[in-house]
Amino acid sequence: MSKLNKGQIAIEYIVFIAIFLLFFQAVLKPTIDFAESVVTDVQSVSVSKENVSNLANNINSFESSFGYGRQLVFFYLPNNATITSCSGSEITYDINISLINPAPPNPPCKNGVCSLTENLYVGSNDVVCDVIGPGFVGNLIIEKNETGDINVSIQ
Repeated sequence: MSKLNKGQIAIEYIVFIAIFLLFFQAVLKPTIDFAESVVTDVQSVSVSKENVSNLANNINSFESSFGYGRQLVFFYLPNNATITSCSGSEITYDINISLINPAPPNPPCKNGVCSLTENLYVGSNDVVCDVIGPGFVGNLIIEKNETGDINVSIQ
């Protein structure tokens, strides 16, 4: 085997590796990016839903207790989630998700924003809360006044 043949084989290997890298970049990278976006969105939605559900449970249990007072609760929302309102019987929150194709089939998601609610069972009492987010890590104050109405605010 001559030196010229060895050089040709080395060049062929380099071309083969270049084609493989182009294939990886053109085909596999978009698939990996898509999967990463989906996993991030699912994680944000599930963490937000769990934490807002825990907040609703704290409000419900505090409302059913006798008397009035104040309760301090640690609360976490991902950076793409916001509690938009608390009105009477529900907490409404929005989660911004990636605009990827195919879009999620869930009806509450439109144009990259999922609007979700969590039910409250507070009877005839009123619940008012501050807008919390986007993203929040800290303490919330759940305050029940003499009439039984509840106010949720950031500490």
